[in-house]
Amino acid sequence: MKKQVKEWLDYATIDLQTAKKILDDKLLSRSTAFHCHQAVEKALKAILENLEERIPKIHDLPKLLSAVREHGISLSIDPDEITVLDGVYVDTRYPTDLGLVPEGNPTIETVSKFYETANRVLNETRAIVEHYSNEIDEKEKNSNNK
Repeated sequence: MKKQVKEWLDYATIDLQTAKKILDDKLLSRSTAFHCHQAVEKALKAILENLEERIPKIHDLPKLLSAVREHGISLSIDPDEITVLDGVYVDTRYPTDLGLVPEGNPTIETVSKFYETANRVLNETRAIVEHYSNEIDEKEKNSNNK
């Protein structure tokens, strides 16, 4: 696995672990949502890095997911899930008039769903990256045997 891909995955894992540690704290629900967003963002960027694509300096999850899907890679994430999770990025970092989600600050139930989504995306990303790395290793081995 390329060093940069591993770093993206390591950082995504740290964000996911942070979210898990604070998941049940109602006062930290915005921070939990933020770390879930970050885990998904970094997982998607790991896939792009693995594909040797330029990593866009954006936090827009639907755009990152679209860039991944352009390479024929699909993740089991509903477009509505990604849109809701994407909406929490700025709102978790700065006060807004509207609140983070339609009901205001996210509930434990809402951030639990965010966590499940982020965990699923990160696990799928690891499998995709591992598969892709194995394919590259196999091609290199075959090329060296000729």
